[in-house]
Amino acid sequence: MLIRGDDSAINLPSTLTEEEKWYFDLHGYLILRQVITPDEVLQMLSLGFNWLEHPAQAAPPLRVTVKEYGGVINPLPYGDRIFERTSLNEKVLRVVMGLMWNRPRLFNCALVQEKKDPSLVGKKKKLHRDTSGFDFPDGFRNPHNDYQAGNGQIYSNFVNSAITLVDVPKENGFTCIPGTHKSEISFPADLDIDSHPWAPTETFELQAGDCLIFSPRLMHGTEFWKMDYDRMVIFNRYQFSFYFNENYSLPIKDHANRISADQFELESIQRGEKEFARRILDKMKRGEDLC
Repeated sequence: MLIRGDDSAINLPSTLTEEEKWYFDLHGYLILRQVITPDEVLQMLSLGFNWLEHPAQAAPPLRVTVKEYGGVINPLPYGDRIFERTSLNEKVLRVVMGLMWNRPRLFNCALVQEKKDPSLVGKKKKLHRDTSGFDFPDGFRNPHNDYQAGNGQIYSNFVNSAITLVDVPKENGFTCIPGTHKSEISFPADLDIDSHPWAPTETFELQAGDCLIFSPRLMHGTEFWKMDYDRMVIFNRYQFSFYFNENYSLPIKDHANRISADQFELESIQRGEKEFARRILDKMKRGEDLC
Protein backbone atom coordinates (compact mmCIF):
# COMPACT_ATOMS: atom_id res chain seq x y z
CA MET A 1 0.00 0.00 0.00
CA LEU A 2 1.41 3.41 -1.00
CA ILE A 3 1.40 5.82 1.94
CA ARG A 4 1.64 9.51 1.18
CA GLY A 5 2.20 12.33 3.63
CA ASP A 6 0.47 15.67 3.64
CA ASP A 7 3.07 17.15 1.27
CA SER A 8 2.42 16.32 -2.36
CA ALA A 9 2.78 17.82 -5.82
CA ILE A 10 -0.07 15.66 -7.12
CA ASN A 11 -2.84 17.94 -8.38
CA LEU A 12 -0.86 20.98 -7.18
CA PRO A 13 -1.98 24.09 -9.11
CA SER A 14 0.95 25.82 -10.82
CA THR A 15 1.79 29.47 -10.25
CA LEU A 16 3.04 29.60 -13.86
CA THR A 17 0.86 30.37 -16.83
CA GLU A 18 0.62 27.76 -19.57
CA GLU A 19 2.65 30.07 -21.82
CA GLU A 20 5.40 30.37 -19.19
CA LYS A 21 5.54 26.61 -18.71
CA TRP A 22 5.81 26.08 -22.45
CA TYR A 23 8.51 28.74 -22.85
CA PHE A 24 10.63 27.61 -19.88
CA ASP A 25 10.42 23.97 -20.88
CA LEU A 26 11.45 24.88 -24.42
CA HIS A 27 14.24 27.35 -23.63
CA GLY A 28 15.26 26.87 -19.98
CA TYR A 29 14.81 30.52 -18.99
CA LEU A 30 12.26 33.30 -18.54
CA ILE A 31 12.75 37.08 -18.48
CA LEU A 32 10.70 39.28 -16.14
CA ARG A 33 10.83 42.99 -16.83
CA GLN A 34 11.22 45.67 -14.13
CA VAL A 35 10.82 43.54 -11.02
CA ILE A 36 12.47 46.28 -8.92
CA THR A 37 12.01 50.04 -9.23
CA PRO A 38 14.57 52.60 -10.44
CA ASP A 39 14.81 54.00 -6.89
CA GLU A 40 15.57 50.52 -5.51
CA VAL A 41 18.19 50.03 -8.22
CA LEU A 42 19.91 53.27 -7.23
CA GLN A 43 19.90 52.34 -3.53
CA MET A 44 21.42 48.94 -4.28
CA LEU A 45 24.08 50.43 -6.57
CA SER A 46 25.03 53.01 -3.96
CA LEU A 47 25.48 50.37 -1.25
CA GLY A 48 27.26 47.95 -3.57
CA PHE A 49 29.77 50.46 -4.91
CA ASN A 50 30.48 51.76 -1.40
CA TRP A 51 31.25 48.27 -0.08
CA LEU A 52 33.41 47.44 -3.09
CA GLU A 53 35.38 50.68 -2.67
CA HIS A 54 35.53 50.42 1.13
CA PRO A 55 35.34 46.70 2.09
CA ALA A 56 36.12 47.49 5.73
CA GLN A 57 32.79 49.30 5.99
CA ALA A 58 30.89 46.07 5.28
CA ALA A 59 29.79 44.76 8.66
CA PRO A 60 29.96 40.99 9.35
CA PRO A 61 28.75 38.58 8.16
CA LEU A 62 29.04 40.39 4.81
CA ARG A 63 32.05 39.28 2.78
CA VAL A 64 33.53 41.52 0.09
CA THR A 65 36.02 40.17 -2.44
CA VAL A 66 37.67 42.76 -4.66
CA LYS A 67 39.78 42.02 -7.73
CA GLU A 68 41.32 44.24 -10.39
CA TYR A 69 38.41 43.87 -12.79
CA GLY A 70 35.51 43.04 -10.52
CA GLY A 71 34.26 41.93 -7.14
CA VAL A 72 31.68 39.87 -5.22
CA ILE A 73 29.60 40.68 -2.14
CA ASN A 74 27.67 38.06 -0.17
CA PRO A 75 25.50 37.05 1.66
CA LEU A 76 23.87 40.22 0.40
CA PRO A 77 20.64 40.47 2.48
CA TYR A 78 22.72 40.60 5.70
CA GLY A 79 24.24 43.88 4.49
CA ASP A 80 20.97 45.77 4.07
CA ARG A 81 17.33 44.69 3.92
CA ILE A 82 16.82 46.53 0.64
CA PHE A 83 18.38 43.47 -1.01
CA GLU A 84 15.51 41.31 0.21
CA ARG A 85 13.62 43.04 -2.61
CA THR A 86 15.55 40.71 -4.92
CA SER A 87 15.47 37.44 -2.96
CA LEU A 88 11.88 37.80 -1.66
CA ASN A 89 10.53 39.62 -4.71
CA GLU A 90 6.98 38.29 -5.19
CA LYS A 91 7.09 38.55 -8.99
CA VAL A 92 10.27 36.48 -9.07
CA LEU A 93 9.15 34.02 -6.38
CA ARG A 94 5.92 33.31 -8.25
CA VAL A 95 8.02 31.89 -11.09
CA VAL A 96 10.52 30.15 -8.81
CA MET A 97 7.66 28.59 -6.85
CA GLY A 98 6.13 27.33 -10.08
CA LEU A 99 9.41 25.62 -10.95
CA MET A 100 9.86 23.86 -7.60
CA TRP A 101 6.38 23.10 -6.35
CA ASN A 102 5.99 26.16 -4.08
CA ARG A 103 8.93 25.20 -1.86
CA PRO A 104 11.95 27.41 -2.62
CA ARG A 105 14.97 27.75 -0.37
CA LEU A 106 17.55 30.48 -0.96
CA PHE A 107 21.07 29.15 -0.52
CA ASN A 108 23.10 31.99 -1.98
CA CYS A 109 22.63 35.70 -2.72
CA ALA A 110 25.54 37.68 -4.15
CA LEU A 111 26.21 40.94 -5.96
CA VAL A 112 28.70 40.44 -8.79
CA GLN A 113 30.67 43.30 -10.31
CA GLU A 114 32.50 42.96 -13.62
CA LYS A 115 34.63 45.59 -15.35
CA LYS A 116 35.87 45.74 -18.93
CA ASP A 117 39.20 43.91 -18.98
CA PRO A 118 41.34 44.80 -22.03
CA SER A 119 43.52 41.72 -21.53
CA LEU A 120 40.58 39.48 -22.46
CA VAL A 121 40.15 40.83 -25.98
CA GLY A 122 40.30 37.93 -28.43
CA LYS A 123 40.09 35.26 -25.74
CA LYS A 124 37.30 32.71 -25.45
CA LYS A 125 35.32 31.68 -22.39
CA LYS A 126 34.02 28.20 -21.88
CA LEU A 127 30.41 27.32 -21.29
CA HIS A 128 29.48 25.19 -18.30
CA ARG A 129 26.62 23.46 -16.55
CA ASP A 130 26.41 23.78 -12.76
CA THR A 131 27.16 20.55 -10.90
CA SER A 132 26.79 21.63 -7.23
CA GLY A 133 30.40 20.58 -6.72
CA PHE A 134 30.03 16.92 -7.71
CA ASP A 135 30.28 15.65 -11.29
CA PHE A 136 28.02 12.73 -12.15
CA PRO A 137 28.99 10.23 -14.89
CA ASP A 138 27.30 10.40 -18.28
CA GLY A 139 23.85 8.87 -18.20
CA PHE A 140 23.21 9.78 -14.55
CA ARG A 141 21.03 12.64 -13.35
CA ASN A 142 22.44 14.95 -10.71
CA PRO A 143 19.78 15.11 -7.96
CA HIS A 144 21.00 18.58 -6.95
CA ASN A 145 20.50 19.97 -10.44
CA ASP A 146 17.64 18.10 -12.02
CA TYR A 147 14.96 19.15 -14.48
CA GLN A 148 11.78 17.25 -15.28
CA ALA A 149 8.50 18.08 -16.98
CA GLY A 150 5.35 16.02 -17.33
CA ASN A 151 1.57 16.08 -16.99
CA GLY A 152 1.49 19.85 -17.23
CA GLN A 153 3.99 20.34 -14.40
CA ILE A 154 7.65 21.39 -14.17
CA TYR A 155 10.15 20.36 -11.51
CA SER A 156 13.47 22.20 -11.48
CA ASN A 157 15.07 21.70 -8.10
CA PHE A 158 17.82 24.30 -8.71
CA VAL A 159 16.95 27.71 -10.16
CA ASN A 160 18.97 30.91 -10.55
CA SER A 161 17.61 34.43 -10.77
CA ALA A 162 19.80 37.25 -12.06
CA ILE A 163 18.56 40.81 -11.48
CA THR A 164 20.63 43.39 -13.30
CA LEU A 165 21.25 46.80 -11.75
CA VAL A 166 22.56 48.26 -15.02
CA ASP A 167 21.48 48.15 -18.66
CA VAL A 168 22.91 45.13 -20.49
CA PRO A 169 23.28 45.39 -24.29
CA LYS A 170 23.34 42.30 -26.48
CA GLU A 171 26.71 40.50 -26.68
CA ASN A 172 27.34 41.27 -23.00
CA GLY A 173 26.66 39.45 -19.75
CA PHE A 174 24.80 36.16 -19.39
CA THR A 175 24.78 33.79 -22.35
CA CYS A 176 23.44 30.28 -22.85
CA ILE A 177 22.50 27.66 -25.41
CA PRO A 178 18.69 27.59 -25.09
CA GLY A 179 17.14 24.18 -24.50
CA THR A 180 20.27 22.45 -23.22
CA HIS A 181 18.74 22.08 -19.74
CA LYS A 182 17.00 18.98 -21.13
CA SER A 183 19.87 17.49 -23.12
CA GLU A 184 21.26 14.13 -22.00
CA ILE A 185 23.93 14.05 -24.73
CA SER A 186 27.58 14.64 -23.79
CA PHE A 187 28.78 18.10 -24.80
CA PRO A 188 31.92 18.58 -26.91
CA ALA A 189 34.95 19.35 -24.76
CA ASP A 190 35.80 22.39 -26.90
CA LEU A 191 32.37 24.03 -26.62
CA ASP A 192 32.76 27.76 -25.94
CA ILE A 193 30.83 31.00 -26.18
CA ASP A 194 31.86 31.48 -29.82
CA SER A 195 30.35 28.08 -30.42
CA HIS A 196 29.86 26.08 -33.56
CA PRO A 197 26.92 26.75 -35.88
CA TRP A 198 25.12 23.70 -34.49
CA ALA A 199 25.25 25.06 -30.93
CA PRO A 200 24.44 28.79 -31.10
CA THR A 201 24.57 30.84 -27.91
CA GLU A 202 22.08 33.57 -27.04
CA THR A 203 22.63 36.85 -25.21
CA PHE A 204 19.93 39.13 -23.83
CA GLU A 205 19.25 42.84 -23.94
CA LEU A 206 18.18 43.84 -20.43
CA GLN A 207 17.33 47.07 -18.66
CA ALA A 208 18.25 47.87 -15.07
CA GLY A 209 15.63 46.17 -12.88
CA ASP A 210 15.01 43.24 -15.24
CA CYS A 211 15.33 39.65 -14.03
CA LEU A 212 16.46 36.56 -15.91
CA ILE A 213 15.39 33.26 -14.31
CA PHE A 214 17.16 30.18 -15.63
CA SER A 215 17.90 26.54 -15.03
CA PRO A 216 21.60 26.06 -14.20
CA ARG A 217 21.40 22.83 -16.19
CA LEU A 218 21.63 25.08 -19.25
CA MET A 219 25.04 25.25 -20.87
CA HIS A 220 25.77 28.84 -19.91
CA GLY A 221 28.48 31.37 -19.28
CA THR A 222 29.25 35.09 -19.43
CA GLU A 223 30.23 37.19 -22.40
CA PHE A 224 33.19 39.45 -21.60
CA TRP A 225 31.93 42.84 -20.47
CA LYS A 226 32.53 45.41 -23.22
CA MET A 227 30.90 48.51 -21.73
CA ASP A 228 32.68 51.48 -20.12
CA TYR A 229 30.50 51.16 -17.02
CA ASP A 230 30.56 48.21 -14.59
CA ARG A 231 28.34 45.19 -14.86
CA MET A 232 26.40 44.90 -11.58
CA VAL A 233 24.09 41.91 -11.18
CA ILE A 234 22.52 40.18 -8.18
CA PHE A 235 22.35 36.39 -8.32
CA ASN A 236 19.89 34.52 -6.11
CA ARG A 237 20.19 30.75 -6.11
CA TYR A 238 17.20 28.66 -5.02
CA GLN A 239 16.76 24.94 -4.41
CA PHE A 240 13.86 22.67 -3.51
CA SER A 241 13.44 23.26 0.23
CA PHE A 242 11.97 19.85 1.02
CA TYR A 243 15.20 17.94 0.38
CA PHE A 244 18.30 19.99 -0.26
CA ASN A 245 20.78 21.90 1.91
CA GLU A 246 23.67 22.81 -0.32
CA ASN A 247 24.78 25.74 1.84
CA TYR A 248 24.82 24.82 5.52
CA SER A 249 25.83 28.33 6.59
CA LEU A 250 22.44 29.89 5.79
CA PRO A 251 20.53 31.16 7.60
CA ILE A 252 23.17 32.74 9.85
CA LYS A 253 21.51 32.51 13.24
CA ASP A 254 24.04 34.74 15.00
CA HIS A 255 23.06 37.56 12.64
CA ALA A 256 19.36 36.78 12.26
CA ASN A 257 18.52 40.28 13.54
CA ARG A 258 19.92 41.72 10.29
CA ILE A 259 17.28 40.03 8.11
CA SER A 260 13.49 39.75 8.20
CA ALA A 261 11.56 36.72 9.44
CA ASP A 262 10.55 35.99 5.83
CA GLN A 263 14.18 36.04 4.70
CA PHE A 264 15.15 33.70 7.54
CA GLU A 265 12.37 31.33 6.51
CA LEU A 266 13.41 31.57 2.84
CA GLU A 267 16.95 30.48 3.75
CA SER A 268 15.75 27.59 5.93
CA ILE A 269 15.00 23.98 5.00
CA GLN A 270 11.32 23.22 5.50
CA ARG A 271 9.06 20.39 4.39
CA GLY A 272 5.82 22.25 3.82
CA GLU A 273 4.86 25.52 2.18
CA LYS A 274 6.46 28.54 3.79
CA GLU A 275 4.48 31.49 5.11
CA PHE A 276 5.65 33.94 2.43
CA ALA A 277 4.65 31.37 -0.21
CA ARG A 278 1.17 31.08 1.28
CA ARG A 279 0.79 34.86 1.16
CA ILE A 280 1.79 34.92 -2.51
CA LEU A 281 -0.68 32.12 -3.28
CA ASP A 282 -3.43 33.96 -1.39
CA LYS A 283 -2.74 37.19 -3.28
CA MET A 284 -2.90 35.32 -6.57
CA LYS A 285 -6.25 33.73 -5.61
CA ARG A 286 -7.63 37.18 -4.81
CA GLY A 287 -6.28 38.59 -8.08
CA GLU A 288 -4.03 41.10 -6.31
CA ASP A 289 -0.87 42.47 -7.89
CA LEU A 290 2.43 41.02 -6.71
CA CYS A 291 5.25 43.32 -5.69
